[in-house]
Amino acid sequence: LLYASSFANRHIDTFPVLDYDAQDISFPKGDDPLKRHTLMICCCALFCALIIVSTLLFRFTIPGTDVMVTLQVFFVLLCGQLLTPKYCLYTIGAYLFAGLIGLPVFSAVSGLSVVATPSFGYLIAFPAAVAVCSFVRIRTNEKKGSRYLASLCGIAVMYGIALLYILLLSRLLMNDAFSIGQLTTGYLLIFLPLDLLK
Repeated sequence: LLYASSFANRHIDTFPVLDYDAQDISFPKGDDPLKRHTLMICCCALFCALIIVSTLLFRFTIPGTDVMVTLQVFFVLLCGQLLTPKYCLYTIGAYLFAGLIGLPVFSAVSGLSVVATPSFGYLIAFPAAVAVCSFVRIRTNEKKGSRYLASLCGIAVMYGIALLYILLLSRLLMNDAFSIGQLTTGYLLIFLPLDLLK
């Protein structure tokens, strides 16, 4: 989180998102809207590719759980730091769609079977997390530490949705396999320090 926020602060002036409001990116007057939209779609494709590469090339499993640790969260947060909510949702939506149709882009299994795994709780949390991160960044852009606050909000939303999904999965498919304590320890406390470091 700290590194992603610092990276965004250092390189924001060289990225297409220079001036923006809560609705969309504001480019210089006279700029072609089609060209602007095409540029942003290319940025979405780039971030989608970065998320996939980070998932496939850097991952390991912490003993005692079946959720892998990857660099996904780093690039999801970075996407929220540099794009508006609309384009963030395009990016994460494309990534999730690719995995759900069977392409090997998830850290665990791909295809519709991933819905029955705890990993899917984090995956379905990505759209909300990245949108919240982007929205908070835009709304608090002039304030000191706004990017760190945005990343923290994104992480809070991600874990909130993921833990709720895993709890429901435990109740419905695993016959209450996880208690609240096991859920907190196995799917929050182990991963949170690593995500804060990212």
